[in-house]
Amino acid sequence: MMTPVQIALWTVLGVALVISVVTDVLRREILDAVTYPLMAVGLGVRLATEGVGDLEHGLISGVVSGVGLALMLLSAALRGRMGWGDVKLMGGVGAVLGFPAVLAAAAFISLVGALQAVVTLLWQGAVWDTLAAVVRRWAVWVRLASADAQPAPQRHIPYGVAIALGTVWALWWQHGTLG
Repeated sequence: MMTPVQIALWTVLGVALVISVVTDVLRREILDAVTYPLMAVGLGVRLATEGVGDLEHGLISGVVSGVGLALMLLSAALRGRMGWGDVKLMGGVGAVLGFPAVLAAAAFISLVGALQAVVTLLWQGAVWDTLAAVVRRWAVWVRLASADAQPAPQRHIPYGVAIALGTVWALWWQHGTLG
């Protein structure tokens, strides 16, 4: 049975995810006005209801989970392949879910993201372009081609969708294993 605190947190998380999907799909951005309050509410509720806690409860659980989930995307964001809004949204998801639920979220978000990328590439007819770009990068890496070769066009895949669907999947899975 879900507690009123869980219901409130999951509701806040759900609203943040819906807003983030819409803005990511339509405007290619995930808003700070959504991610920062999500993190603050998640951590604040954890602190108020469970105290400082440990790895599985309270503030520590939210901070460790939020930072851990955000770190999954940090390298992609630093290379310009992922937006910082995605990183912050992952931090908010981790802050709300805590440990160990964040592990399921990480797995499910990754699975949905991979599926989304494949479907998007197939839909856009870009599979061969993408494979050619991979081969081109490999050839540059092993010094069979020069680095000034024409880069493949960048494609936008709104990762906020994968974050939302993977998180909902994790919440469903968590509720099913608890109930």
